[in-house]
Amino acid sequence: MGQVLPKNKNKHKKVDKFESKEEYFIKNGGILLEKQMSLSKGQNITCHAKIVTQEEIKHATNNYDPQLIVARLRDAIMYKGTLDDRVVLIKTPKQLDPNPELVDFFLTEVSVLMVMSHENINKILGCCLETYIPIIVYDYEKRGKTLHYILHGGIQLEEPFKWAGRLRGAGDVAYALSYMHNALSKPLVHRDVKPFGILIDSSFHAKVVNVAYSVSINPGKKEQIWPVCGTPGYIDPEYIETRELTDKCDVYSFGVLMLELITGMNPSEMAKSGKDLVGEFVSQAERNGRIKEMIDMNVGKEEDHMEEIQRFARLALQCVAKKRDERPTMIGVVEELWRIQEGRND
Repeated sequence: MGQVLPKNKNKHKKVDKFESKEEYFIKNGGILLEKQMSLSKGQNITCHAKIVTQEEIKHATNNYDPQLIVARLRDAIMYKGTLDDRVVLIKTPKQLDPNPELVDFFLTEVSVLMVMSHENINKILGCCLETYIPIIVYDYEKRGKTLHYILHGGIQLEEPFKWAGRLRGAGDVAYALSYMHNALSKPLVHRDVKPFGILIDSSFHAKVVNVAYSVSINPGKKEQIWPVCGTPGYIDPEYIETRELTDKCDVYSFGVLMLELITGMNPSEMAKSGKDLVGEFVSQAERNGRIKEMIDMNVGKEEDHMEEIQRFARLALQCVAKKRDERPTMIGVVEELWRIQEGRND
């Protein structure tokens, strides 16, 4: 099963070609300004991204040196680079061919990040508008590894990814999503919550780094229909069925992420073979609460934290409830995760 994404209606459409980077700059700058005006109604711009040249990007990445690649996302490659004597994270498009849809996604991310200021959402430092598809420059995390890579990359960590780190990371991501849903003039729905879009630092704190698929919604208005977007294994089944987008779609995806942290299983890989992490975990939980069989071996060894793990699992199951009305809000999720963490010294 492939990625579920909006169909590219422009696939066979003639794409305008420009003769110079100046013309890319003008076109991309105009789109970005439009997006900023739409998003910032009643909301201050919290960050003014520096405009970076194409030459500066090439120099920062040592001409896109493969050795500097930190992560490969669905539509982008993340490089560790150096800009103005500062270590940064640089997001470049994976494909070089002109793609208007990707232009929109990249500029959406820039405009969204410029109206957000949160400790668990990676800060934007600049962007390059001189390429057909813009390039984004972010602050760089010390560890510089995605949560997906830490969970599934088969790497030997300097410090094991213990339960305390998983709980801390989940709380950070929940806090970021709660901010997106509640702190802006209109709620922003992420639509693609998954470990690939989360960076972990040396203290196992997490930051959301990919908000390109986010959209603002009007709360209270029914039937806000959006093309299904996300990664198989994480997408809210009710969203797939109805195409109606609410903040509870993110709650479901976050619940899947919580189950992934408990089990160490990869939902997207399971989906490729027709399996479903949520279904399997729910089935085990309904058999007299037998979830121990599905707990990641590294977490299961920590018997002292089993009560916390059980509470975490119960919260995850609430998040992945079939009906969105039965799911908690992200504010409620954050509050419960903070309660679980209360009294911890690690």
